[in-house]
Amino acid sequence: MPRKNKRKDKVGTNAQAGRSIDNLADASPHRCLTLEEDEMTRCDQLATEAYPDPNRCKVHHGQYHILYKKYKDAQQVVDDLQREVDLFAKVQIGCYTDWHSAFEKAQWVRMYLDAVRVEQRGREIHEKRFFLKVDDRHRDRLKLLEGEMIRAIDTFDALQKRACELYKGALPVMKDLALSKVEEEWEKESRRSTKELVEFARNPDVFIQGSLMIPPLIMLTEEGDEDLIDISFREQKEQMISILRSLNSIDSYIEVAAEKGSLEPQKTESMKALLEKEFFTHQQFARRIIFYEPSLFVESLEKTSLEDFFLSDDLSIENLARFLDMFLQPMGFPLKWFKDAVLDALAMSHHGTVANAGGVDGQIPLLGGCIFNHANTTTIPNEVWGFLLKILRPSADMESRFVCLCNNFEDLVGFLSFAALGLVPSPSFCQSRPQFDPNDPALSRNHLSLSGIIVADIVSHVPHPQLRGPFPTTLSPTRRGSAVWAEVQIRSYMFGAMRNERDGFLEAFIRELRARPDLFQVVLRSDTAPGRQVEMFGSGASNNEALPAIRGHQFEAPPWSAGSIPSVPPSLKDKWDVKWSALDVLYGSRDPGNSGLKSGYLSDTAQTDEGRFFRFKTFPVTYFVILDTVPHRDRSVLAKNVAWAALRAGGYAEGEYTVRKYAIAADKLVEKCIKERLEWVPEEMKWKIPRMQDQMTTTAYQQTTLFLGGFWGLLWLLWLLWI
Repeated sequence: MPRKNKRKDKVGTNAQAGRSIDNLADASPHRCLTLEEDEMTRCDQLATEAYPDPNRCKVHHGQYHILYKKYKDAQQVVDDLQREVDLFAKVQIGCYTDWHSAFEKAQWVRMYLDAVRVEQRGREIHEKRFFLKVDDRHRDRLKLLEGEMIRAIDTFDALQKRACELYKGALPVMKDLALSKVEEEWEKESRRSTKELVEFARNPDVFIQGSLMIPPLIMLTEEGDEDLIDISFREQKEQMISILRSLNSIDSYIEVAAEKGSLEPQKTESMKALLEKEFFTHQQFARRIIFYEPSLFVESLEKTSLEDFFLSDDLSIENLARFLDMFLQPMGFPLKWFKDAVLDALAMSHHGTVANAGGVDGQIPLLGGCIFNHANTTTIPNEVWGFLLKILRPSADMESRFVCLCNNFEDLVGFLSFAALGLVPSPSFCQSRPQFDPNDPALSRNHLSLSGIIVADIVSHVPHPQLRGPFPTTLSPTRRGSAVWAEVQIRSYMFGAMRNERDGFLEAFIRELRARPDLFQVVLRSDTAPGRQVEMFGSGASNNEALPAIRGHQFEAPPWSAGSIPSVPPSLKDKWDVKWSALDVLYGSRDPGNSGLKSGYLSDTAQTDEGRFFRFKTFPVTYFVILDTVPHRDRSVLAKNVAWAALRAGGYAEGEYTVRKYAIAADKLVEKCIKERLEWVPEEMKWKIPRMQDQMTTTAYQQTTLFLGGFWGLLWLLWLLWI
């Protein structure tokens, strides 16, 4: 604890502390040589203790003796138990058949872990504040303890995991949430290593979150009988627990929100109701983390509440850090648990039965509440999507993570509908433009999402204007006086999915695409179709073939001269070398010459790539690839044309495309979706979604004003020149 009196002398950084104190010993032998808690400021009291040469004040001399004895006693425990801990190999841990035995062994290892922790912390404090000069043996011991800490935590976790498995296996109501293979890989990638977890727990900066309100430390007078090791541990744990103080009660949660300025006066009652749901959500999320994390679940046994659990001495610092790591990052692999927590919280706020319960048989009492031993498997309600995204506020390019929450295609449409209504930023492949633009691909994608057409990627490679027709190459011609010319066509394409079971809308949408081979080249692939069977149509060599994404050909013609570009010989106009076919967009190419191109969306490697949109999908869909018939056009043109086809198929538009007709149709679609998706939102809490027609009018007014301003400015300048 900090002392009341002020210390002013600075002696350098931690790395220089020992050497600096040693130098000061010669310069001022009558002052205490101890450093204060900041490990830089030297104590300003007289050195009156130690014989024959006093080197510390009375307070620091007392603290030093308590510190030294405690970590030396811990060192004896470490040395006595070190060999026995080696006996708990993971192979032997798996042989336990009784959870009580595994739990008892875990507590025995916990005693060793605590001794390692005490010795390590004591030696660190000794080195940084009390050593005149740090010796090599001390540093070597700290290095040994660092390795022992990691080994002890790994053994402790393995024993707790085994105890948890045996405990849950003995009770039929207890069963863990099964993860898919891809989700297991995601969890493995996301988890911190034991070393990273220890560093995470020691670094206070990682706990500075938006909801964190750390109370100031109480300034107490030091008497010399303080246990610095115990104080260090308590301060570390209290700082971590202070993040969770809002979970104690709804009043605490509202108090934290008020401190952060989240309560708007004109929306106080509605906001309080919203905060109540958030409070229940975070409480349920905490319980689910504890239930599904074996080391936390074992330490929660016989605890009566969340507060009792967090304040218990049974909860180790590393396990508390493990909990906070998941609790503060709900959009990692615990995202499913957060979604189920939202379902629980909304049911609790409505004073009804929990939406994902299916009955009381699946209820598991836990820390003053209850959770259910299975996840929601029905269609997710609109209120859950809206509330979930309002709390989490995901950033761009995080959409693929939310696919793991979807139980069916309707869930996927629901999620992307709320994204289109403004709760999720557009992904990087179609980032919204700074100012309103009716040709913005993000706008077109939003309208496709609201129509039930899922767009996972849009790609375009617009070449330099000089490369859009024949261009000269450096290849050697076969005829004297000629040059080798080349022509390459690159098409924009869109990848996504639609419902696997075709309904009236999908049939109409596919008819719209099929009727315009001058605009669309299409490949459809159903998850339920055998092998690599696809449906394809466009303006290829036959009606069942789509033009490729990349193709080219070469021919010989006279060398280039100013303004002279030769025409492609008639015999080569329909002869192309395909570099990247429409089917390659789905499955990739085995041609070694295409190694520089991206893998197909449905290739084996692509299905596990981080960030792939359908990585976590568990239900069948029909994938599509739509290519622009006209090469070299920007993806915004393709996105606009596909969105117009969807609006026509949905009955919102008819005839040929115009900007005005598109805006009217899009506004009808958005208004319909707002009524369906946001009916649960109180009127004063609804967010405004601008109409496309209004944005067009505003943009036109701004452009007109800018033009008139420039026109009158030009007249004024001419008048000045005339006079």
